[in-house]
Amino acid sequence: MARRDLDRLVRGLRTGEDAFRMPILKALADMGGSGVMSEVLERGRRSMKGVLRDVDFEPLASDPDLPRWRNTACWARNAMVKEGLLKSDSRRGIWEMSDTGRRLLAAAMS
Repeated sequence: MARRDLDRLVRGLRTGEDAFRMPILKALADMGGSGVMSEVLERGRRSMKGVLRDVDFEPLASDPDLPRWRNTACWARNAMVKEGLLKSDSRRGIWEMSDTGRRLLAAAMS
C-alpha cells in the first residue's frame, strides 16, 4: 500500500464520501427518518459490504480507536447537512433526514 509521510493515505485509496450518501439516507429511512449516530453508521457499514476496502477498516493515525470508514462517513454527513439532505438542527448525536434527503432517496430508489 503506497503511503506518504505522517501516515497520510494516498488520495484515492479509501472509499470516498460520496459512496456513503445513499447508505446513510437508506439507513435513516429504515429507522423512520432519524437515528442515533452509531446505529446509522453501523447500518450504513453493513449495507456497504463489498464497497468498503481493507484500507477503510484501518485506524486513523490521529485516533487509533477510529476506523477510517467512520471518519469518512462523518465527513459525508457534514457535506450532506450543507447540501440540505440532513437536518442541521438535530440534537447532538442524532442524524435526521430532511425533506430534500427523502426526495433524493425516493428518486434514487425508483
